[in-house]
Amino acid sequence: MNKLIKILAILSLLIFVTGCEEKPIGKKVVIKSTKDMDPRLKAYPEAVEWYEDSDSYPEAAFSLGYFYQNTLKDYKESIIWYKRAYEKGYAKAANNMGTVYEDLKDYKESIRWYEIASNAKVDKAPTNIAYVYKKIFKDYKNSIKWYKIGIERESRFSIQGIAWLYHESLNDDIKASAYIINLIEYGETKEYIISFLKEKWNLSDETIKKGYELQLTMPGLPRRYKGGI
Repeated sequence: MNKLIKILAILSLLIFVTGCEEKPIGKKVVIKSTKDMDPRLKAYPEAVEWYEDSDSYPEAAFSLGYFYQNTLKDYKESIIWYKRAYEKGYAKAANNMGTVYEDLKDYKESIRWYEIASNAKVDKAPTNIAYVYKKIFKDYKNSIKWYKIGIERESRFSIQGIAWLYHESLNDDIKASAYIINLIEYGETKEYIISFLKEKWNLSDETIKKGYELQLTMPGLPRRYKGGI
């Protein structure tokens, strides 16, 4: 039980991870022998522990995948461990598979894994798909489609992403400001949002006002900020 608590604590700090799963009730803990372990892991006690626990906990296999991806930069091994975690039912591993294939510049495979993660309702997956379509393929239609899927699931990352797309790529600052203003409903202060629009994007009061008014009626928003500008 102590090992699982350590694993969950570490997972809560990893980027791309938005939640943790509970240990299956009554599942037998299997300690994997370190006989066949990658020698590179021996310098990292936490990696050795993840290896030992990987047959019992998909979170441990996921942690190894993350470790190989971000510490050792061994993408081949990272894919192996993320797949093991995914096959054991840890859906967030599919999202991270997408990030590995992005690192490898295999963007079609990246999108494929992000879509698998999105179908499993992993929070950041729609935003990641949208970003690849925008940044790599310049396919703004598909990018907007996936950002909107994320917005329907109340992802502030998708709201930010679509706002930047309209500002940088489509030159529609009214719609861009509408999405940025909507972030007030997700915890940003009105003062910060207005300052950002004026100082970062250099928008006029008139554009900001039109953005606010659009935000009140624009379809597809689960929440609307109605506090005025």
